[in-house]
Amino acid sequence: MTIIRSAAGGSARRIALAYRLGGRALVFAPMLVFPAIVTELVQHAAEIHLGMFASLAAFRGLAMDPTRWAFGYAKVAGFLLTTLLVARFWAVDGVMARIPRISGRAGGRLALGILASFAIAAADHGLARQGGPIAVAASIIDFLISTALTLYLMGALLDDERITLRWSFTAGWPKAVMMTLLAVTVFVPCQLLHLLDHRLAIGSPLAVVMPIMIWDALFVGLFAALVGSAAFVGFRYGPNWRGWDRKP
Repeated sequence: MTIIRSAAGGSARRIALAYRLGGRALVFAPMLVFPAIVTELVQHAAEIHLGMFASLAAFRGLAMDPTRWAFGYAKVAGFLLTTLLVARFWAVDGVMARIPRISGRAGGRLALGILASFAIAAADHGLARQGGPIAVAASIIDFLISTALTLYLMGALLDDERITLRWSFTAGWPKAVMMTLLAVTVFVPCQLLHLLDHRLAIGSPLAVVMPIMIWDALFVGLFAALVGSAAFVGFRYGPNWRGWDRKP
């Protein structure tokens, strides 16, 4: 029971810290959330121009429109950029000038992790097309490998040379799991609210759609800041095999 209480209490404190830091990022580093906000706003402008919010049928019919997806890729890139910038912002103690100062060694490790992630994703995609038990097994293995690789990538991004590939796939599992838990805890409610914004806009007049979409773009900035903060908290304050090694 002591172990369970420790795990539950420690997880709750880290979840609270992730949300707190995500909100503080908007106050202390608003420029870092601009990529997520601007790219989301531009995509919304394209969606309004296409007439996506005219009706539910229009929204569904235009969901895969090439124009929308062209802006969608930019939106994803902006969201990820804000996530990474916010995580690094907290890792360098909130000093903006230190954010771009990543060592050459860390840059190499970051490139290695990204290439490995793409290779795993490509292999999983090929196996998933076969269907059946092979696809299920491939998805499980891909999830486990991706979880460890995410920890390795975060170590490279935050310039922590202690985080090697071998460590990530062995001693780093508890920390990697905590990062995943925090990301899910932040991502799920934010994504639901994001989808609700779209639902409220569908079928509404333009005078209503525009302020909803402006609000949604601002919210996506907070969304990305929360995910970046969750990644940082999971990395910095995640447990090891013996329990919590650092208090938030």
